[in-house]
Amino acid sequence: MTEQKAEEILKEIFGYFDIDPKLTITPLAEDTLDINIEGDDLNFLIGRYGKALEALQTILSLMLFKQLNKWTKISLDINGYRTARIERLHDLVKKHVDRARFFASEVEMPPMSPWERREVHLFISDYDDIESESTGDGRDRRVVLKPKKK
Repeated sequence: MTEQKAEEILKEIFGYFDIDPKLTITPLAEDTLDINIEGDDLNFLIGRYGKALEALQTILSLMLFKQLNKWTKISLDINGYRTARIERLHDLVKKHVDRARFFASEVEMPPMSPWERREVHLFISDYDDIESESTGDGRDRRVVLKPKKK
């Protein structure tokens, strides 16, 4: 039911743009959907730094809530953008982990969106000797990596 509603909503939104991309909707768990959108010339749906992608994900989530009266966690990816972004993010984290280890001190990462910070925290949880913490406010919120005290 949730997958069908999500598909209906996305097709309606895509109708306004006069596009017909390929949709793949995979339920991951109860109230969690993984949605992949593929097609030509969809960069405008991704936007600068993925802002349009995040907005589309938020709009879809809100519209699903309004129609179904329950929250559904949505993971939206367009032409593999989010997957590639996560890989680049992991590479950046590894470089900062190396710096934190080498200097044995805190290392600040650049400001990130909430989902990017969450991804960093999840990735760092696999390290035994490094911990992460979010600091700052608003657009300047960032992750700080630091060696664990022994």
